[in-house]
Amino acid sequence: MIQVFCIEDDYLLAVEVQPGEALPDNALWIDLFNPSEDEDRAVETWTGADIPTSEDMVEIEETSRFYSEAGVQYLTVPILHTVDDEHRTVAPVSFVITGGRLVTVRHSDPKAFSFYINRATKPGNRLLGKNSNGKTVMIGLIEAVTDRLADLLENVTEDIDTASDRIYHRPVNSRPMSTKEFRRMLTRIGRQGTFLSKARESLSGIRRFVAYATTIMGTEKQQDLRTRIKALERDANSLENYVDFLSNKITFLLDTIVGLISVEQSAIIKVFSVAAVGFMPPTLIASIYGMNFDFMPELDERWGYPLALLLMFLSAALPLYYFRRKGWL
Repeated sequence: MIQVFCIEDDYLLAVEVQPGEALPDNALWIDLFNPSEDEDRAVETWTGADIPTSEDMVEIEETSRFYSEAGVQYLTVPILHTVDDEHRTVAPVSFVITGGRLVTVRHSDPKAFSFYINRATKPGNRLLGKNSNGKTVMIGLIEAVTDRLADLLENVTEDIDTASDRIYHRPVNSRPMSTKEFRRMLTRIGRQGTFLSKARESLSGIRRFVAYATTIMGTEKQQDLRTRIKALERDANSLENYVDFLSNKITFLLDTIVGLISVEQSAIIKVFSVAAVGFMPPTLIASIYGMNFDFMPELDERWGYPLALLLMFLSAALPLYYFRRKGWL
C-alpha cells in the first residue's frame, strides 16, 4: 500500500496517487506498507532511489542499515510493534531520504506511525513548518517511536509493581501461594523480561540512528533538527538506563519467586519428614504387638490394649513436643 503526504503550510495532507500517475511537486512523505513489486517500481520511478527489500532490511551489519548511495541516504531502525494484546515484537523500518523527500518502507504497523500521522495532518501541530523536508518528518517519526516506547515502559513498571506487591505484601497468616499462582506469576514476569529485551534492541537501533542522522543534517538551516536529535539522544539514553533498571528489578523478582518456591517445597518436605519420624515409634509398637508369638504376657491382660495405645500415643507426642521446643516445627 502506498500513502503519499503533501506539505500544506504547517501540516501534511494525504493524497491519492496511483502507480503510473505523476507525483505532486509538494509531496513530502511516501509511506510504503507491505509494498508489492509494482508499488516498489512506482516509487523508484518517482524518486530515482532504490527501495530496500525485506531481505535488505533484516541485515544487522551497521553498514547495511546506515549508508549513502548516489546521494540517497538509507537508515533502517528496528521498531517495536504490537502483534496482539500480549505479544510485541521488533521489525525493521527503512527511512530513505532522497531529493528532500522521505520514503518509509515497512512490513509492520507500529502504532507510533498512526500517532504521528494523526497529529501531523492537523493544522497547528507544531511538528512541521513551511520549510520542512523529509528529514523533518523522519525525526518526527522517531520521536513518536521513542514516546511510544516510553509509554510501554510505564505500563511495564506498573505491572512489575503489581507483581512486587503481591509477592512482598502478603498478610503474615495468609495461605501460601499455590503452584498455579507461582506459575502465573513467573509467566507474567518472564513475559515482561522478554519485552524489555526487545525494547533494548529497539533503543539500540534508535541510538545508532541518532549517531548517523547527526552527520547528515546539513548546517545552520537545520539547527532545529539538530536540537531535536540531541533531545532524541538524551531520551534514548535515559530510556536505556531505565530498561536496565527494570531488567534488574525483574531479575530480583524472579530470584525471589524461585526462593519462595524453594521455601514452600522445604516446608512441605519438612512436614512429611516430621510425620514420618512421628509415626515411626507407634508403628514399631504396633508391629511388636502384631507378632504371632504364643508367649506375650500383655496380650492376656485386660490393660494390655489400653497400654499399647498409650505407648503409641506417647511415642508420637513426645518427639513432636521435642521438635517444637527446638523450633523445628
